[in-house]
Amino acid sequence: MKYLIFTVVCMVLLNFIKGAIGKLHSIISIIFFFLFLTQIYQFVLYPLFSELVSITDVLPYSKLIIYTALLLLFSQLIKAILEEQEYDALSQGVDIAVRGSLILLWIQQLKPAMSQLTVLLQKLS
Repeated sequence: MKYLIFTVVCMVLLNFIKGAIGKLHSIISIIFFFLFLTQIYQFVLYPLFSELVSITDVLPYSKLIIYTALLLLFSQLIKAILEEQEYDALSQGVDIAVRGSLILLWIQQLKPAMSQLTVLLQKLS
């Protein structure tokens, strides 16, 4: 509930700033966005993902799947704010960087399993 109230207060402040000081509106809206994102991460998403990790700890690669979901969520939020500010090329760069990082992370984590699978397949042939 407090996040809803915070969002309404931010919206009112941003509308006031947009009318009074139009040139600073985009900078201040980005600051509010990251402050709000920090609050959401700290008090909602982090406890949620921590609970999910503790529940699914016995499943293989569960932490990696949850980490991937969290990183893709943040990537979408950053892309949205960049596209709103009309930085489409930078938005695509963020998307490519996050996806590339995730692919590299998954390859590093799956390398031992892939090498074991290769050894098993070589024994079968």
